[in-house]
Amino acid sequence: MIKNEDLQKKEELLPKNFNDLIKDVHQKGICGECGGCVSFCSAAEIKAIYMPKSGPPQYFNEENCLKCGICYLICPQTHVLTDELNSKFNYKFSIGNWIKITSAKSSNENILKNSTDGGVVTSLLTYLLDKKLIKGAIVSKKIAPFNRIPYFAKSREELIESAGSHFDTSQGVINLEKYNSFVPSISSIKSIVSSEDIEIAFVGTPCQVNSIRKMQQLNIIPAHIIKYVFGLFCYVNFSFNDEKRKLIESKFNLTLDKIAKINVKENVILNLVNNDIRYLDFKDLYDITRPACMACNDFSNIYADISFGGLGSNDGFTTNIIRTKIGEEIYNKALAEKYIIEPYELNSSIKKSEMLAKVISFHKRKIDRYNKFFNII
Repeated sequence: MIKNEDLQKKEELLPKNFNDLIKDVHQKGICGECGGCVSFCSAAEIKAIYMPKSGPPQYFNEENCLKCGICYLICPQTHVLTDELNSKFNYKFSIGNWIKITSAKSSNENILKNSTDGGVVTSLLTYLLDKKLIKGAIVSKKIAPFNRIPYFAKSREELIESAGSHFDTSQGVINLEKYNSFVPSISSIKSIVSSEDIEIAFVGTPCQVNSIRKMQQLNIIPAHIIKYVFGLFCYVNFSFNDEKRKLIESKFNLTLDKIAKINVKENVILNLVNNDIRYLDFKDLYDITRPACMACNDFSNIYADISFGGLGSNDGFTTNIIRTKIGEEIYNKALAEKYIIEPYELNSSIKKSEMLAKVISFHKRKIDRYNKFFNII
């Protein structure tokens, strides 16, 4: 007869599986719903687990689960493989390794017109497409304020269309039942693989980039098709329903369908269709912040090839943190070929120190918030 303690010891030696993920992540309410565990699980092909329209992944048929533990390893909330990634990307506290920091903008007026900040991400992706270094890029496409969808852009026109954060009144949010600014971009990767030769760029939040890098560390197919990883600064993402929407509109005396453009710097900036501008403090929006964001301690996207955001730069410009050699190479080539512009007055040593100080400050704020969330002293 096998004793209970023998069974316990045996279970401790087995790989963590989806049941452990449910216990350690889902039941704590910190699942980011990125879909990585489903998209990159071989058992998903035989319907062991699936991604519902809302909520965390679920078992479809537990008997089909391979118990391999891949889902647990690649989840950004388990923090498995952190030491390996930190070593690979030469992590340094608090914002990770970086080669240089710049302020720049696109040289393309159409890109600038449609972009939130300086349009550098769109311009670099355009450069990669023009030089045939990628077949396309997974980006997020805004369909309404606080609502985006993952999108595989394969042309300059599709990139510019996706870059826009302007909304026509016909695209208002009146008939939407749920609002979510987080885009489950990872779930799109598997569906676009058509050959072993395809190479793409991926644009994502810190949690998504974390999961992508874990997959690459483990050589999990099809993570191999991602050649360039562009990371976005991320302090929070929002998720709320119609009831919460009414509370927000009442609290701030506005209607969401009157929002023309959203930007995030030191706070959330709402540009309304009547040209009015509203500045909302993050702390006033915590009741609609995704719980998974509170369980994340990465603001500046430490594992990206290049990290991008508006924080630290003047309006109409993008702050860029170049982190890897491959990121530095494409940035410098795009700059040399004038896809992007670096105004000298915004890139003096003093200005760069100011940019860096703001990024470090926000990164530490997110680490402090994470520690408070988990009661870490």
